[in-house]
Amino acid sequence: MARGPTEKSYPMPHSRAQGQSAYSLGEYYSGRKLFGNDFSLEEVREWYGLEENACFEIYDQGKKRMPNNDFLHWSAGYRWALEGRSSLGKVLGLGSGNGEEFRPVRKWIEHLFIAESADGYFHNDPSTSYVKAQTDGTLLFPDNFFDTAVTIAVLHHIPNVSHVLQELFRSLKPGGICLLKEPITTLGAWHLPRKVGLAPCERGFPREWLHQELTEKGFEIIHRTYFEFPPLRHLRDRGGVDTYNSKFWTSLDQFFCKLTGWNYRYHRTQWHQKLAPSYVFFVLRKPMISS
Repeated sequence: MARGPTEKSYPMPHSRAQGQSAYSLGEYYSGRKLFGNDFSLEEVREWYGLEENACFEIYDQGKKRMPNNDFLHWSAGYRWALEGRSSLGKVLGLGSGNGEEFRPVRKWIEHLFIAESADGYFHNDPSTSYVKAQTDGTLLFPDNFFDTAVTIAVLHHIPNVSHVLQELFRSLKPGGICLLKEPITTLGAWHLPRKVGLAPCERGFPREWLHQELTEKGFEIIHRTYFEFPPLRHLRDRGGVDTYNSKFWTSLDQFFCKLTGWNYRYHRTQWHQKLAPSYVFFVLRKPMISS
């Protein structure tokens, strides 16, 4: 469910944002609160309906090529998830579409379960089972079921993130690893028509809010990588360079992100505010049960 180029632009995305202004949404644009996280069930249902097939359509019914981010996913996530383990075991891919983010590690997966909203991606095989994502974000799996959970640029398409994070924690075994990659900017103004390439409701997370929410849910933060320096993002999107499947470009990107971390701002309205890291990759662990 990651962002990508499209020929289609969307109108006003959600009724809660319509008729609003930057001022009236100030507590959300400031990062003090997360837009969507306090929605009613009816508002959550509206959001789900707008987002259900949006990325599938952005990528031309799933046929358009997605950027290859294999090196980034391995270096910032999977290598940490495999540390001290011979297998990733039973794996949850939340919103994983066609499962392309698992290319580097399929041989270490016992069975992959993908919870996905877009039916067009469903393709079960002996090692992969698809399940329909629920409107309210509840995961239809038992407690302590997964050895590993992976959510790659998906949660920012979901309104009630606190509930979904709790579900990820609940369904993960004690000692299990969760990999989480998300944008840490607003992705533009929500009260204005969306830019080309954005799904109707997607928005990123305030950096401090996300960190606090993860720890409050009970996760241990094993490793954290800030990445995506916007000028290099443009090189990828406009130049067709798979920057995050290259050790050189990925390392250069993270170097600039470290240099410009002081300039971080959640809602970026001026060009100079965009010269800062815009994504984070967390490696999380559910603590072992104390005896």
